[in-house]
Amino acid sequence: MKRLSIFCFVMLVAFHISFNAQAAALKKPLSLQHFTTKEGLSSEMINAIVVRGEAVWFGTYAGGATLYDRSQKTWKAFTTKGEPLANKDDGDSVTWKNLLSYNHVSVIVPDADRIWFGTYFYGFRGGGISYYHPQRNPPWKPFDTYTSSDLAKKIVSMAVDGDNLWVGSEKGLCLLDKKTEQWKTFYSPQKGLSGNFVNALLVDGDFIWSGTNGGISRLHRTQRTWKNYSKKEGLPDSEIKALVKVGQKMWAGAIDGSLFEYDAALDRWKKIEPTDPLKNGGIYSIAVAKDRVFICRDNGASVFDLSAGRWESLTTSDGLLSNTVLCAAEDKNGVWLGTDKGASYLLLAP
Repeated sequence: MKRLSIFCFVMLVAFHISFNAQAAALKKPLSLQHFTTKEGLSSEMINAIVVRGEAVWFGTYAGGATLYDRSQKTWKAFTTKGEPLANKDDGDSVTWKNLLSYNHVSVIVPDADRIWFGTYFYGFRGGGISYYHPQRNPPWKPFDTYTSSDLAKKIVSMAVDGDNLWVGSEKGLCLLDKKTEQWKTFYSPQKGLSGNFVNALLVDGDFIWSGTNGGISRLHRTQRTWKNYSKKEGLPDSEIKALVKVGQKMWAGAIDGSLFEYDAALDRWKKIEPTDPLKNGGIYSIAVAKDRVFICRDNGASVFDLSAGRWESLTTSDGLLSNTVLCAAEDKNGVWLGTDKGASYLLLAP
């Protein structure tokens, strides 16, 4: 019995040491690099970031898309400004066919052979989506985003789904056939959506999940049936801004700063209670990177360590360029954080 007690004590200590080693907090002071227009960004407000190998794409407000090639240490901006790429492109730059759709890039989504860009337009025409295909000449192709009767000009979410692309806008949800490059279907609140502004999209098995200004909607991809989730199913009255898979779970973030996790067994949402000091800040987006969940807020970034189950926070006091953190993206050695004053790169141990 004595030997068994000693063995159990040793195993308990070993488990405690192993757990603490796994649960190392972010080392402060943080190792941060900053990128602004001085370094090569076309605008300092970064709405979206996508990393593909040595290429880092930034979607900016008013500056179009910026490509940073780390291997070559070069920067290149793609906008509707400048000279057209083909003789047929003349007149007003908004109608050019071989450039980015518009200079306010709101969302970027990587695909197998191309990168998709969604833009946000404030005027009477323009906007839509574009793809960049490096093997195509010219590499850019823009699309007007058609709904059942009008153009959608404020693209805020996209999701690749095999041979299809789901596109969320201020008017609802559109489906593009990537092979034919034709629009197939449009969904609005009149056809099942919980709200007209589709801020977030998530493809998960048989379902397409949409975070809207009226809650969360779930579309069965083959049956084409909808289910909506709102206050009765555990969500707040406020707008849903983010949907993300966290391991096998699904998280949602509301504009008022509240977080929720989907309970598949009960088919409802339960509130997550963060313990970091930024927990009441409004949410722009959520990203999973380096075994952590980054909640991008208007007062910094809340960080949840998945292995330790611990909340931390990142602000300008830790070295961030700004507390308005709009997006985050995983890189091989760290995490990119897009703000309204440029991008901060947080270097983490591999």
